[in-house]
Amino acid sequence: MSFSAAEKEIILHADGKKKHSPPNNGQTCRKDVLRLLKYDLFEFYANSRFAEENICSYYIKTIFLHLLDEQHETRHWANEFLRCRYVDALSRIVRCLEKDHIEHYFIPGENILSEKFIPRSQLDAVKQYFSDKRCRYS
Repeated sequence: MSFSAAEKEIILHADGKKKHSPPNNGQTCRKDVLRLLKYDLFEFYANSRFAEENICSYYIKTIFLHLLDEQHETRHWANEFLRCRYVDALSRIVRCLEKDHIEHYFIPGENILSEKFIPRSQLDAVKQYFSDKRCRYS
């Protein structure tokens, strides 16, 4: 079962824009936050000693989708709040990794982090990396 089409739709319309709305009309920083998070993960693995990338961007996207649900009001995602929302997302990632639990977006109670073995050293390193980022931008 694939949920990628639904996830894509949610992400594509995360800015609350309609297909034919004028540029910057109602635009938010949501997509920018997700891009930053994905870049952070890429940067971590580019500079790490780990041969396998066990924490994937799908995990980051799933955590981000849950954050969008919690902070769904467009005014919270105005462009001037980019830094705040980025720190919120970093905090949520750290919390999920501390609990070893990332709930599937479409299947409540399903922990996608348990779908494959992730060495504790890698999990801890990723968690520390995102925690350090959070501290740097808080």
